[in-house]
Amino acid sequence: MNKIAKHTLYWIIGILFVSLFQACEKEDTWEPGPQTEPNNPGVYFDRNIPRIVELDADANKQLVQDYVLITLGRDKLKTSQAIQVPIKVKYADSNLTVPTTVNFEAGSATAELKVQIGEFELATPYSLSIEIDGRYTNTYASYSTTNEGGASNLDIKLEVVSVLCDATFTPTDYSGSSTPKFIPFKQKIYLNSDGSYTIKNFLFNNAGYNFDFEVDNNNNIIPLLSTGYHSADEQRWYFYSANADASANRIPCYIPGSNPADNVTYIYFYTWDNPSSYTAFWLNIAEKKGRMMGYSRYTVSSSGRIAFNISW
Repeated sequence: MNKIAKHTLYWIIGILFVSLFQACEKEDTWEPGPQTEPNNPGVYFDRNIPRIVELDADANKQLVQDYVLITLGRDKLKTSQAIQVPIKVKYADSNLTVPTTVNFEAGSATAELKVQIGEFELATPYSLSIEIDGRYTNTYASYSTTNEGGASNLDIKLEVVSVLCDATFTPTDYSGSSTPKFIPFKQKIYLNSDGSYTIKNFLFNNAGYNFDFEVDNNNNIIPLLSTGYHSADEQRWYFYSANADASANRIPCYIPGSNPADNVTYIYFYTWDNPSSYTAFWLNIAEKKGRMMGYSRYTVSSSGRIAFNISW
């Protein structure tokens, strides 16, 4: 490359650099955010509020309590005075009544916002989105390393459910050369409006899979095919993610036990029409007990028979 060409190239690069620098200068409109007032009470929504808040209804669809209490907190160093904090309702379904203020009493670091629900349908989520007035919350606070704190806004759903019971499942009757050591655990059994039942997060699969079923006149559990695979030939119901007998559809379960690593890789149950002596898939609502028996494979231990005695 000759000298003229080199000089021309350097000149073009220099012009481009200056132009880009000037453009950046013109577009640099950043300004610091507003400073938090020294007396700001640092109000927040409790971080432990679930994303779906349940309201209990009885078997006649009558609410046990027609409201939920949403907990808010504030800076513990600024609790000497009573304050009233404005709440902005960004969105609420028409059957929800939300106060526009919440009151902290003098000396108290917490307060409760009472949200009421009107007409409802069972198992229907109703949306709520609310926000604390910016003058009362510290938007720069970080709560990632503490058990306290939360956010200045809250997006949740309210759902009315009918709970039949909070049942205890006791793992028992294992077989196999090396059996796991699971411990009793609780799972709620929900009564649906159509007379069917649901166990949410069945056997703690933690993947969003529920167990939907009916109970016939002989107390036999009849699985619904929203989840699972009923092999009529083998008289078994597989707890799979789809109505197909394929290993890709298996749902691991994380039943609590003495060895956290020993979870269930997959599980199936013997249905009422199975002639095996191991058959047990029933729930007696009147006597408040039941039993499920089937076969399972485990992550660490061997595979084999397992049963759950159910009581409440």
